[in-house]
Amino acid sequence: MPRISVSKDTKTVTPLPGPPPVAEQPFSDPPAETPPPAAQAEVPLPDPETPEPAPPPVTKIVREIKTVLIEVPLCDNPPGLDGTPSFCKAHVNLQLIKSRSPTGRYLLHRLWWGLKETGAKLANGRKVFNRNDAVVWLIEQLEERA
Repeated sequence: MPRISVSKDTKTVTPLPGPPPVAEQPFSDPPAETPPPAAQAEVPLPDPETPEPAPPPVTKIVREIKTVLIEVPLCDNPPGLDGTPSFCKAHVNLQLIKSRSPTGRYLLHRLWWGLKETGAKLANGRKVFNRNDAVVWLIEQLEERA
């Protein structure tokens, strides 16, 4: 394909010099080679009557998943200031810092992975994907059993 240059101002097309065309050269057939001696040797076929050795056992790392039952106190219907049922804000910012909860981060991580490994799903059908989902899953379990 020829190379060209197009000027934006004058909109002229100028052919650019290119390499000289290459004449096609026919390829000659390569000389027939004799296969190496190893390829000529016969490979013994396995005896169909001898049993094959058993494959090595497959080891799989399985995490132990425990089930824990806890009792949680729930107030029947906490009233707001005007007597109507109250609600929390939708956003909860929770810090599991070491001085307040030395094992909180460890336990939340174990909870999250336990739910993830067992295929736990939220009420909307989505699988538990992260630590926030693990907390939401806990709250939904309270809702189902209340």
